[in-house]
Amino acid sequence: MTNAADTVMTLYHWNILILPSGEEIFVGLRQRPETVPPFKPADEEDELLPFTLRNSSPITEFNPARGIGYTESGRRYVVIGPASDPTGMIRLSVDQMMPAEQINWKYPFTD
Repeated sequence: MTNAADTVMTLYHWNILILPSGEEIFVGLRQRPETVPPFKPADEEDELLPFTLRNSSPITEFNPARGIGYTESGRRYVVIGPASDPTGMIRLSVDQMMPAEQINWKYPFTD
């Protein structure tokens, strides 16, 4: 059994969503663990996307210079590079979950 405190979530494309309550959560794309190597481009025969969408519990601590944060669940998140969403999947999923006027991203997306 894996303890949440021992779990590291690495997000390759990500941003921080500020919820209406003021809490902040990580939203991003995480490499599917069964996909090797992690940056293998999808080919025409792939039926599944090489990533999964991940939303965190509320963030308790985040160091943007190091790209490392911790959440209420005890998980450690590592984010790679600046906030980005080249596939549009992050924004699409949040657009479907929340009214547009409640969506507030902490960082501008770099695509």
